Amino acid sequence: MVGAPSRPERTGIWGQERLILITVLVVAVIAYLVVILTVIAPSQGGTISSTELMKENLTNTDPRFTEALPLQDVGLGASGRSIFIAFVMETHVLFANLQLGGSIIIVATLIFFLRNGMKRYQNLARSLTLFNLILFSTGATFAGAGVFFFISLFPTFASNAFHAYWWPLLAEAILFGLEIFVLYAFWFAWTRIKTGWHLALGFAYILVVFFQTLMIDMLAAGMLTPGVETLTFTGPGLLTMPSAETLQLWFNPTLWQLQFHRMGAALAFVGFLTTALAVLHYRNRKGADDRRQWDWVAAYGLVWGIIGLVMQSMLGQVYMLKIMDSQPAAFEMIMHGARAWEMLFMVTLYSALALTVIIYFTTRRDQLLSQRTTGVMRNIFWGFLIIAAVLAFIFVQPAWLGANSVMDPNAWINPLGKMDYKYIALYGIAFMGAAIVMLDTILLTSEEKEGAWGYLTKGSWISGLVAGLLGTAIVNVMGFVREAGRAPWTLYNIIPVSHNTPTPIPPLLIALVWIISIGIAWIIFWNVSKVTAYHPETEERVEIEHRIQTEGSS
Repeated sequence: MVGAPSRPERTGIWGQERLILITVLVVAVIAYLVVILTVIAPSQGGTISSTELMKENLTNTDPRFTEALPLQDVGLGASGRSIFIAFVMETHVLFANLQLGGSIIIVATLIFFLRNGMKRYQNLARSLTLFNLILFSTGATFAGAGVFFFISLFPTFASNAFHAYWWPLLAEAILFGLEIFVLYAFWFAWTRIKTGWHLALGFAYILVVFFQTLMIDMLAAGMLTPGVETLTFTGPGLLTMPSAETLQLWFNPTLWQLQFHRMGAALAFVGFLTTALAVLHYRNRKGADDRRQWDWVAAYGLVWGIIGLVMQSMLGQVYMLKIMDSQPAAFEMIMHGARAWEMLFMVTLYSALALTVIIYFTTRRDQLLSQRTTGVMRNIFWGFLIIAAVLAFIFVQPAWLGANSVMDPNAWINPLGKMDYKYIALYGIAFMGAAIVMLDTILLTSEEKEGAWGYLTKGSWISGLVAGLLGTAIVNVMGFVREAGRAPWTLYNIIPVSHNTPTPIPPLLIALVWIISIGIAWIIFWNVSKVTAYHPETEERVEIEHRIQTEGSS
């Protein structure tokens, strides 16, 4: 087998110092996240539980919704029950996002193949489909464990939630079965049915996943913004609550905002995950054709990752404004109260992800650009990097320190932490992301640059890997921000967690949960990816095996 030719690393900021850019960023981000957990969070009251801060509200809870059964002791301290739920659900959402974002990327990639006939699009679409098919059961396992833990550890919430959301959850179960049928049919029908019908199965896959997620989000969004003040059960029947209250509960104020925000987050997650797995395959494979493909896949994944990241940030702002409108106390806790450190943690990951993407291009694009345009494009991306670094510095500033709330007269107000400045930083980073998508798309579709793929620098392949890790972490933190915002309630202002259970999970403990969750998920992702990846050097063998498989099943 002929190995990929190697190009020597150039000197200067674009050569040996390529690696320094991403190294400095990784070290700075890790250091700042540690500061958030150990300094900023305690200074903003992050170590004081919401159960303690809102104990007066808890005393007004309807006795019907307080825990009456003996609660299971899981042996992990006062937050043990919450830790069990956080671990299984935070891990589950990573696998669930594979379906929500992956279905869209798979079908779009297949359409690109049908339009231009380039084999690498079909190979990638097949790889992602098989990857999703195998990991579907893993996500379902974590989801089932989550339901089991809710029933066992939070029985009052579980019984009321299943009662109030019976029909959406039944619809979700039916759609779950339909999703299995459509996904497996889409995979096994490859090359066996007409292209139009196969593509129709792909669109059906997208729609089934979308509506299954919508049914889940009826409960997930409703837990923070239920749209009703209490649960009024009128007796048995098709609807156990008054129809008007039922519709308000199901189609709660933030349902659609959460749904589309999750879609953006899922696209970003799958895109950056694809990039990270691609650079790992690039390092793992030695053939020239393999390296060209995986270099291309990494850039392709980045396009989807950036599109999703821009969507996620813009729709996330819409979602937060809707929370402010429908549940102002929760909004104040998330943005201006003791849980604000979580949002700061998330925007730090967001800023680091944006900088990582720009570093990837500053250390990669000169290999793909013509001599005439290389200097101009280098300057553009270098300018993007400087501007993004300044905007990120503003974005991650804490708004205040020294009190539980920004409204506390004893709080020290940070002049750089004003929301007006953060909006400017958000829009500025989003604009640069959109510009990078356009530039990268031009390079991906340029036939004259085909021979330039396959020469990832150290700085670029490490940047791609870091982007995947950050894209995974931001999903976990994003979910925790929403869940911690409704603490100490499981259903906001209606069903409390427990008067004796401090919520949410303390900063250092939840950070440990995130690390374990991400570590387990990535071990699974990489090992499954090694099985599902279509490499050019084995393409003929794979096609023969696929033909034998389809003929044998007929």
